Amino acid sequence: MAVHDDRVDAASGYGVVVTIAGGILLAFSYYGVGAIAAGRQPGAALPVPVYVLAVALLFVIELLNSRLLGLYALGRATAFAVSYGLLFVFAVEGAAVLWADPEIALDGYVGLTVLAGALVTAALLYVGYLTVVEAA
Repeated sequence: MAVHDDRVDAASGYGVVVTIAGGILLAFSYYGVGAIAAGRQPGAALPVPVYVLAVALLFVIELLNSRLLGLYALGRATAFAVSYGLLFVFAVEGAAVLWADPEIALDGYVGLTVLAGALVTAALLYVGYLTVVEAA
């Protein structure tokens, strides 16, 4: 008979998907933040209501995915929607910049370096999140 360990559940399935998706969004966001800092207006790639809809969907998905109810679930869904919503906005803007000029990421394989750094950062953030939740 196998022993069930909740820590294994935390690092599988949903957590892995969210971490990898977060890493990819973070990589695209790198280019989006650079473009906005260079003068590009947020909302140039998609209309602002699309971004609002994306954040709302993130909130609802995380709220309904929570195993707990109450303030914990509401706080977690809010934090998830805000953080991944910002990543989504910057990532869409970054993807639009890369679509217009792919050489930015292809020159010297810079895009792979950015992606590798973003994946490691996302994994470290997720492990940090799990550590804080487990300690609480």
